[in-house]
Amino acid sequence: MNNFLKPGSITKLISRSLLRPSPNVPYYGLYRTEGDVVMKDELLVSQRRFNYHPGANVYHLHDRGCSLLKADCDGIVMITREKAEVDFSNSEMKKAYEHKHPDGIYKLTYNVLPLKMSQKFKLIEEV
Repeated sequence: MNNFLKPGSITKLISRSLLRPSPNVPYYGLYRTEGDVVMKDELLVSQRRFNYHPGANVYHLHDRGCSLLKADCDGIVMITREKAEVDFSNSEMKKAYEHKHPDGIYKLTYNVLPLKMSQKFKLIEEV
């Protein structure tokens, strides 16, 4: 008798497939670090909460519970630490940052510095 024809074998296969993540859902974490060269629309970070924020030439995308940061152009990744401007009149922001002192709130920001343009073109002066 074949293994697939034994009683209970089909339920084992179904339960195993449910435990594995879907192949098109990204894993949480950092995909690119500082100094890496990235292409347009390449995934930089997959996160549940906003630990990293989008900066210059980076856009935010929300997909199936994941907060994704992707590159908006070809370039080099640069991570900066910037002081956050938190709006405490918003109840959600107040709840999220109530345990922190308002003068010491900083955020990590992902930026993509565009690659230098090739020198094969000639700039035409504006009239």
